[in-house]
Amino acid sequence: MMDWSGKTILITGASDGIGRDLVEQFDLLGVRKLILIGRNPTRLDQVASRCQSETRVEQVDLADSHQLTDLIERLATEEIDVLVNNAGVGLAGAFASHEDDDRLVSMIRLNCEAVILLTRAILPGMLERRRGSLLFVGSLAGWAGGPGLCAYSATKGFIHRFAEGLRWELHGSGVAVSLLAPGATRTSFFPSAGIDAMDIRTGSMSSKEVARQALKGLARGRAIIVPGIGNRMLLMLQGLVPRAFVGWTARRIFASILKPSRPEAQ
Repeated sequence: MMDWSGKTILITGASDGIGRDLVEQFDLLGVRKLILIGRNPTRLDQVASRCQSETRVEQVDLADSHQLTDLIERLATEEIDVLVNNAGVGLAGAFASHEDDDRLVSMIRLNCEAVILLTRAILPGMLERRRGSLLFVGSLAGWAGGPGLCAYSATKGFIHRFAEGLRWELHGSGVAVSLLAPGATRTSFFPSAGIDAMDIRTGSMSSKEVARQALKGLARGRAIIVPGIGNRMLLMLQGLVPRAFVGWTARRIFASILKPSRPEAQ
């Protein structure tokens, strides 16, 4: 089990949902410092104000390459023990109906490019100290292309493969790599992706419970953390049945999402 005392934790997407609840969980465990990354300064400050640990707040749009580069430069003096790559967005609706290329590119940059570059910047320090943990937040959708969420599920599949390959690459280095793959979770993700709450009515978990199970799995060094027994059974079944059946099931699960994309929630 991990001793979190004295650790510096960096969490992206820290102002809401799973990221916010991970901040709270880490804070309860007595870490030394929390570095909170997000786009909304008001919500970031609110999260930081509830922490007992030392906090550093960074308002950054990680999808903006210039802001990401500036952030990496500012973090150069920090000795980060745990990096949580949590920030991500989705885009729902039939793929052919998406007319805003900028939104698609921004999602790819945030969900994929920012994760790669931030990890590349922080990993050398961990390797030099021969200790550290990397937690990547993927999704159950990363194992099956979700109709109505094709591009989003592809970005999560990218994260799954990157986390897996990096874990194998870093074996014996002292740096642990874990992948968190939650199912439907009650956060602001769905409205921001253009998904009505009624479209995802069953099987969803609270972000607090997902964060709790994520931290438990991270402390134990688990390679893959799938919160919820129902989600773990669903993942297991995916590996036992023909992919055509997975597709047939996915089309029915996501039928209400597979419609023209909606305007992004503000």
